[in-house]
Amino acid sequence: SIAIWQGKRAPEFQTHRWHVYLRGANNEDLSPLVERVIFQLHPSFNNPTRVVDQAPFHVTELGWGEFDIGIKVYFHDGTEQGIDLKHQLQLFPKSGEPSMKRPVVNERYDEFVFNTPPESLMQRIHMCNTRLTVPTVPGSLVSYATLEPHFTPFYYHDELLRMQAAQRRVQAETELLKEEFEQVDAEHSLL
Repeated sequence: SIAIWQGKRAPEFQTHRWHVYLRGANNEDLSPLVERVIFQLHPSFNNPTRVVDQAPFHVTELGWGEFDIGIKVYFHDGTEQGIDLKHQLQLFPKSGEPSMKRPVVNERYDEFVFNTPPESLMQRIHMCNTRLTVPTVPGSLVSYATLEPHFTPFYYHDELLRMQAAQRRVQAETELLKEEFEQVDAEHSLL
């Protein structure tokens, strides 16, 4: 999600314009694969169940409080049941004051894993290799296209390197614990 503080003069219950969305890791067009996304907002919103059946899969609202948003993703071929996700809407920065110039970005990376997908689903997955391009609509208050500069880039190679480094740290700690255990065990056997 991306939240933009509306400034000190904003109405009490409209302090932030926020956006919640489902996108490809590098903003790939998911429409060949994803049929519909249902966003379940807080019950205080008018029409809290938002159904989006075309890309970009996103909802924009004004609000003042943080809450969990339920997200259900349905796929075109219908063989897979919808996948349920939860997302914490974050409006306020972790440190510092809110800013109209620095939106609060809270993205989470999830991977969909399909066990033995049918050929039709595989074909749809392979069709998701183009970037989503959405024109800015003149006169609209907000456009999905204006959000893209704030998206978190996901680099698979960098993620792999981080995972390998974490694995090396765990292995090193395991070796240290083994050595400590062997030393304690040796001391106990002398008693």
